[in-house]
Amino acid sequence: MTTSLPEELHLEILKRLLPSPQVLARASAVCKEWHRVVNDPVFLHELYRARRGAPVTLGFFHNFDDLARRFVHVDEAGPARFTFDSVDHNMRKWKFLDCCHGRVLLHDELWYRFLVWQPMTGDHHLVSNAGSFNRRHSGAALICECARDGGGDDRCTPCNSSHFRLAVVSNDMVTDCLHASVFSSVTGKWTASAAELPPTNQIRPEPCVIVGKTLYQPLFDYLVLAFDTDHGTLTTFERPKFGHVRLFKSEDGVLGLAGVLGFMLSVWVRDADAWVTRKTVDLSQILPIQAMQSQNRNPWFTFMPVKIIGVADGGHDLFLLTEVGIFLFCVDSMELKKVHQATHNMKTVYPYGAFYRPPTARTST
Repeated sequence: MTTSLPEELHLEILKRLLPSPQVLARASAVCKEWHRVVNDPVFLHELYRARRGAPVTLGFFHNFDDLARRFVHVDEAGPARFTFDSVDHNMRKWKFLDCCHGRVLLHDELWYRFLVWQPMTGDHHLVSNAGSFNRRHSGAALICECARDGGGDDRCTPCNSSHFRLAVVSNDMVTDCLHASVFSSVTGKWTASAAELPPTNQIRPEPCVIVGKTLYQPLFDYLVLAFDTDHGTLTTFERPKFGHVRLFKSEDGVLGLAGVLGFMLSVWVRDADAWVTRKTVDLSQILPIQAMQSQNRNPWFTFMPVKIIGVADGGHDLFLLTEVGIFLFCVDSMELKKVHQATHNMKTVYPYGAFYRPPTARTST
């Protein structure tokens, strides 16, 4: 004799699942009731809202050509490798620049083209360069437009099929001044900002981040560039002078910064034009220090034993590079997991997270 659980107990169980595509797909196959709940848009919306709309980190993309695979999973039971063949057979000419809500931004340095790619579905959108765009030392990022498309809270729903904008900042090859441009998938056109900053504002070769409709790009001399993509303005402000740092969008939807000095990790958020310390962690109490000290032969790690090479959307997950491997560190739970062997040339990775997409229902004819 079998008895079924009350509906509220099904919901309580499923609300505790990690909202990753793999986990929810497996839960959907357990029984008809779970399939119904897991594929209910209202349930998924609430599940994403509990995480402040940040998708689960599946792994990271990188631009290190010595490795056969350009994507590293954080879970050995992760999905099959993403295939790029439908887009371009020559993967090596494309460089990863950004990941945003399940989509990836790449750049073709030879022809100066951009590509917006959805690895989970294979959908892609090629963005040609504006004819006068001839710059160097640039940063670029995706802005999802689901809120403008009527999707409501763009941090709580998947936006793989929504329109997007592409924001680019760069130092001019001739004048060295700092310029900015925005591409819209709605109009299919580039719009150059009328504002510019003097050559003293040099872009650091580090990832930028989008918060709201503003692009933040690290500059030299401990500065951060703010490019308001709606109004076209360019401003700068100082950042904390603290070791090896990375910008990110916090779970509160404001600008954040994570830095490591020695083994001390500090996390800040930007509040009312000031940096406020959110958390500090002594990584020497978490990382395998003995193994790191016994293998300390590479001078690249002598003065900076720990480097932040990637921060996932929301600031929950950090990718840390050490001499004994690359680790995924969850700031909230303090969990640490080794995801790859040490590769000192892998200075930057691009964390990729994705939402669960319910299977498309077949219609009968």
